[in-house]
Amino acid sequence: MRRLPHPINGAIYEDLGEGRVRVQDDNSGKSGIFSWDGKWLEGDLTQADLHLLVHVGGQDLPEGRDIYWGMLPVMPGEQTGGPDYASRFKSDKNTPPPPPVIGKFVGDPGKETEKGFRSSSHVDLEYILSNDRNLDKVPDVYWLESPMTGGPMKVPTARFIDKRYHDLEVDRLWKRTWQMVCRADDIPEVGDYHVYEIASLSFVVVRTGENEFKAHYNACLHRGRLLKEMDGKGAKDLRCPFHGWTWDLEGGLKHLTCEWDLPGVADDVGQLPGAQVATWGGFVFINPDPDAEPLEDFLGPVMLGHYKKFKLENRYKQAHVRKTINANWKIAQEAFMEAYHIAATHPQLLLIGGDSADVRYDVFGNWGRAQHVSPPASSPHRGIVREKEQVLERWQASADANAKYLRSLIGDEVDEYSDAELNDSCFNDLFPNMHPWGGWARIVFRFRPLGDDPNYCQMDIMLLAPWPEHKERPPAAQVNELRPDQSWCDAPELGTLARILEQDSMNMANVHAGMKTKQPPYVWYAGYQEGKIRNFHENYRRKLGLAEGE
Repeated sequence: MRRLPHPINGAIYEDLGEGRVRVQDDNSGKSGIFSWDGKWLEGDLTQADLHLLVHVGGQDLPEGRDIYWGMLPVMPGEQTGGPDYASRFKSDKNTPPPPPVIGKFVGDPGKETEKGFRSSSHVDLEYILSNDRNLDKVPDVYWLESPMTGGPMKVPTARFIDKRYHDLEVDRLWKRTWQMVCRADDIPEVGDYHVYEIASLSFVVVRTGENEFKAHYNACLHRGRLLKEMDGKGAKDLRCPFHGWTWDLEGGLKHLTCEWDLPGVADDVGQLPGAQVATWGGFVFINPDPDAEPLEDFLGPVMLGHYKKFKLENRYKQAHVRKTINANWKIAQEAFMEAYHIAATHPQLLLIGGDSADVRYDVFGNWGRAQHVSPPASSPHRGIVREKEQVLERWQASADANAKYLRSLIGDEVDEYSDAELNDSCFNDLFPNMHPWGGWARIVFRFRPLGDDPNYCQMDIMLLAPWPEHKERPPAAQVNELRPDQSWCDAPELGTLARILEQDSMNMANVHAGMKTKQPPYVWYAGYQEGKIRNFHENYRRKLGLAEGE
């Protein structure tokens, strides 16, 4: 049973079981009992923090799985992971982790810096990096700062709820943009194939050689029947189940049933149309546009430089969970593009760290980076602003704890990394819909429209565990597909990320519903903290050929 204080008012939230939570506020002398989803049941305290109710009274994870996702057991069957999140900030002096911090809300007044207004707890990037104990190992791209320019932006709600935009996305985005399909390990042998669906489009991506892949439109050239309905292994060819027309793995015509009855047709159906295919970091990407720029150009040199040493191609896919969300795909992914929401949506995190008001944000073309060299030491919304020397001390202590844990997984490879890299857990995004987090966070998100209905999307979560470079990896985890009504905690392979997602999911559907009634019909994005979302919408607007403000 969980029992936590609220980080702002100190009220005690206590799990009573069966989805009920008691809230005791000693400041007012009142108490109340609520259901985990916010309904008041009894008592003279009638209001409570919805997201803390979910965290305290929501579904439990199985024993041994209530672990920070970045330190989950790597091998199937392991029962213990790395140290808990709070212990990462234990100093070299063997002092205990800091106790839960409670502080009255005062708001973050911000401050002027050479680069513009930032949080009052802002610490300059150069100060942290210049004091890195492995300064020569810090990648050049770590020194770059590139916040989104301009101020607050408003975007019409129609982009999220009007099917006209969905149809434009199919024609101008999904048919013309690089998009992640799967991990190469998902189709490890020649003849293994993956069915990739995006809106109304379907592709069969097949391994044709040791490091070779082909992507074909998933439709028979006879009557249009889907060639493959699900992923598969060891195919020798692509045969339509309807009439038996068959193409080889490269897409060339192999057999046309009763060709005598279709004179001249073989020339027209001799090659399955397809998409460009490329790989990066162990991921397979496609782009249906034959004239598209190379994938490396799309990713850009800063993104490639940031991930280079982390060797994502060596990672082991230890978990893959998918769920349908009752919201547009853009709404769902925007929930993971800023830390502005943490103080309200994830209040329990304030008990062990900062409120993330001082998270650093950068944009580089199609790629956005957040939480880069952003030590979680201060909580300016509660008036807790630590001196930069204290921030640096905790930063270095965290790097030491991470190094110790990572050494147990990748051995002496850990010595290749700087403090900044050892602490790297950036939540990054690649336009249009992939979120490959940085460093050791393991997380990769993907968000796709579900069919032709802009009111729903599919959300994929992969966890990529660190793995020794020269050691054979276990088979990639299969997809665990949750029903829309299931809790993320029914996927215990996600660790405490599942409980975080329960809080985020409450916002997604309600944002989508709210956009349908909102007046005036537009939403606002902050200048700095929501800069990655602003960058997305600028890329989106240009890709769809929309006018300013459309």
